[in-house]
Amino acid sequence: MENPHGSALSGRENDGKLSNTNVLVYPSGASFPAVAEEEAGVTYSDPVDNARVPLIKLEDNLRTHLSPNFTVGSFVGKVGRDYQYARISVDLVRIIQAIQERAQAPLFIVSGYRPPAVNELIKGADQSPHIAGRAADFKISGIEPLEVAALALDEMGPHVGIGLGAGTIHIELRDSLKSWVYTGAKLSHEEFSAWVQERTKRASL
Repeated sequence: MENPHGSALSGRENDGKLSNTNVLVYPSGASFPAVAEEEAGVTYSDPVDNARVPLIKLEDNLRTHLSPNFTVGSFVGKVGRDYQYARISVDLVRIIQAIQERAQAPLFIVSGYRPPAVNELIKGADQSPHIAGRAADFKISGIEPLEVAALALDEMGPHVGIGLGAGTIHIELRDSLKSWVYTGAKLSHEEFSAWVQERTKRASL
């Protein structure tokens, strides 16, 4: 799932601001050394956001918890079978965990990080924030997509790009609020946009 109106990724998070030892620390406390871009090579390049989210190594780490309910594997899916590295935003992990806790129901990430070649294979947008490790498509068991969108907006406020689909929603980290719909969504673009604006105002009160 992509933003059909283009992506404007947020400077809100601190993924690019590593400790003096160049280590990413996730909500679970799990820490990962940042992998040098030169070491990983062009296969893992990030033309979308200039590698704001550093690469981490996947080998032997797919079952490592990044938060209480989500592992490295949760955010990379099948990519973990064929690729050595991935970009996983610390802030995105925190947000997904918080949404799951609000829902109190199982949350399943349909698509998280995508290397450029995978994104091209599935015909993702050229500037997909999935390449940058700062977007996720997901669904929550037993909860309609519009209700899931409400949970996301309540957690993220105006710092989100959010897309409503037939069975899933897409979120991406942005400086400003943006909304859109996909084929099969129960609301039109205009209806969803108005709903998002109203929900965001309500969440800020």
